[in-house]
Amino acid sequence: MKNDSVQPENSVFFQQLDVCCQKVAMKVGKKNITEWKNSDYIALSGMLYRQTKVNLSENTLKRIFGKLKTSTRYYPQKATRDALAQFIGFRDWYEFELMHPVSSLKQEPESEHKIISDEPEAVSAAVSNQKKPIFKLTIALALFIGIGFSIYYNYVYTSIFSEVELVCLNPNGINPHSALFRLDAKNKLGDKPSAFSIDFGDGRKRKRFVSEDLINHYYEMPGRYYPVLYYGDNKIMDTTSVYLQTQGWTATASVPKDTTRVYPIEKDVFEQNNTYAVTPIEVRSAGVDTSSTFFIYFANVKPTEISGDNFELNADVKTSHNRQGVRCSQLDLVIYGEFDRHFLAIIKPECVAWSSYGFSENQKDGGTSDLRDLGHNLSGGANLKLRVVNKKASLYIDNKLVFHTSYNKPIGKVMGVKIIFSGIGEFKNFRLKDLKTGRKL
Repeated sequence: MKNDSVQPENSVFFQQLDVCCQKVAMKVGKKNITEWKNSDYIALSGMLYRQTKVNLSENTLKRIFGKLKTSTRYYPQKATRDALAQFIGFRDWYEFELMHPVSSLKQEPESEHKIISDEPEAVSAAVSNQKKPIFKLTIALALFIGIGFSIYYNYVYTSIFSEVELVCLNPNGINPHSALFRLDAKNKLGDKPSAFSIDFGDGRKRKRFVSEDLINHYYEMPGRYYPVLYYGDNKIMDTTSVYLQTQGWTATASVPKDTTRVYPIEKDVFEQNNTYAVTPIEVRSAGVDTSSTFFIYFANVKPTEISGDNFELNADVKTSHNRQGVRCSQLDLVIYGEFDRHFLAIIKPECVAWSSYGFSENQKDGGTSDLRDLGHNLSGGANLKLRVVNKKASLYIDNKLVFHTSYNKPIGKVMGVKIIFSGIGEFKNFRLKDLKTGRKL
């Protein structure tokens, strides 16, 4: 397998990469790459993520653009090159290469007069030289046809389809909610709607348009969702939002892989002595087999004036003890914003493979990252505090800093909160306030 990271610096690969970097620079309005500052790479990282959903750190971008000098120049992997190409309007890196052929060979000027020897080898070489122009013409013609097709493809599928928008006809509702989506296209799509699909943002499978008719999707849980419109498998064309609000705190049970999926727990007052909890009897009454794995979702979803990038959340929490179906005592915390969300999955230390976090575009999971900082046993109860200050997040458990990270893309105002327990759990003394204005939930 080809090692993309060790291409010769004078190769065609780096010539094409340099052309791509220059086009990226032109798009963001910072043409002179040599004058770029750290803030420029941070800004580009955010723009790349918003358009391609590929997260490239500023240090990675510096290596690609040659800002960070190393003994061997860095050549990014294909997924990274695809993201750069998509950012400047191409389907992928392969299409960019077709549109930007660069020769890595410098042709030596041929002599105007050739001397042909009577020797057989020389005669053979002369005949071969006579065939070269025909061979070159054939290659040039094939390349011309390929480039022409690529230009046509790029025009039809990028220029025309770039003006396709995802529209939700009824984005606001209560739980549950059937949201109607349609494609809003400047140009007639004809038989091409099937090239588009929607990721609804609630964990369900993508759904492909079969015509220009509507797609109706059923949302089961309160929250704020961020559906994404895709062209093909990976190209993101547009996003929108769906907002299912609540009247104060609600509780809903969910059973993994259950066809019914969710079970609203009917209870007039969840809060007693400033404590929010449900009992096993109430969960069973909702139709849940409490001997199997289930989750309880506490949700308070409504618009606020609290900044999602400068707030403090504080609560005393207690997760389930070990029982059938629960060994990891998981607690998930979700903060919905106008444009994106923050989430944390705190779990017992021995189960951190199932942990994860996401602060706007900065997202990681325990299956591929070291998330031992999120491994904590909360079954005995603990105070949980999450502070986000100028897009820097810090998690405290019993006033001890256990985890911190940062992100670039703001999420806007807080639009709701969700606390999820594996099995029976409870929380009390919940507080959420804006660190600058003092506004509270």
